[in-house]
Order: sequence, then structure tokens, then C-alpha cells
Amino acid sequence: MADVETLSHSGISVHDLKEAESFYCGILGAEVHGAVNFVTEDTLKGRSVHQSYTLGDFLFALVLAPDFMPMPPGDKLMGVNGFRHSFAIRRADFDAALARLGEHHVPFKGPVDHPEKGPFGQSVYFKDPSGNFLELLWRRDEGVAYAKAPDLDVG
Repeated sequence: MADVETLSHSGISVHDLKEAESFYCGILGAEVHGAVNFVTEDTLKGRSVHQSYTLGDFLFALVLAPDFMPMPPGDKLMGVNGFRHSFAIRRADFDAALARLGEHHVPFKGPVDHPEKGPFGQSVYFKDPSGNFLELLWRRDEGVAYAKAPDLDVG
């Protein structure tokens, strides 16, 4: 078996695609990349309905949850629970990102300091409108270059 080189993309299950798009694009700065399976016949056959987005070099999909998703209590802002996604941000932009969360009345925990010898500097923890745990962090190794997300025609 060949070694895995990197993470290509991931999917985040949400209850409402429009609400999720407003959150991820309007607050976190994601850009719309493409839509998949908005054809009724495809959906009825069980194919995933989702919209893809990019944040820097990361491609992710917001996927309409087909069933109930068990979510943590509203006041719990930090955890794993199978619904946690972390996004890196430049150190120089970290404080502005915290201010933006505050402007949009998104409750968060942090900043939390990470051990000095590790690659992570600080993180803040919060949730999206569907209750998925999210993390914004700045990395001490932020000068490392990563590949740009490929331009895929997925529509």
C-alpha cells in the first residue's frame, strides 16, 4: 500500500445548507467552489447533496445531513464528538478573526495556548449553526508552503 501524502478534502454534515454557507463564507471567509447532486433523481437514489468550498488550500464540502445528527449541548464549545474541524489562520490575522467572531455573536472559548515546542500556537473553539465543533488556530510553522487546491469541475 502506498503512503498517504496529504488530506485532500473532507465533508461537514449540516442541517441547513444556506445557513451553513452564510456562516462559512460570511464569517470564516470560505469561497464557493461547486455544487454536486442537486438533481432530484440523484438525491432520491441516495447520492449526497453538497456544496464544495475552499479556505486557502483546503477543499471541503458542506453536506446536507440525511438524518438527525446528535449534537452536544449549546453551551459546550470545545470537544471532539466526531464533529470537529480545525482551520489554520496566519498569526497576523488571528486577533481580527476573533473580533469577527465577536461581531457576529459567535460564542467561543479561548484563546488557548498550546505547548511551546509543538507546531500550534493558539486556538479558539466554537460551533457552526448546526453544532459542529470548529477550531481556528495559528501555527508556529506557518511559513511552510502547501499546495493550492486543484481547480476541479465538479458541478
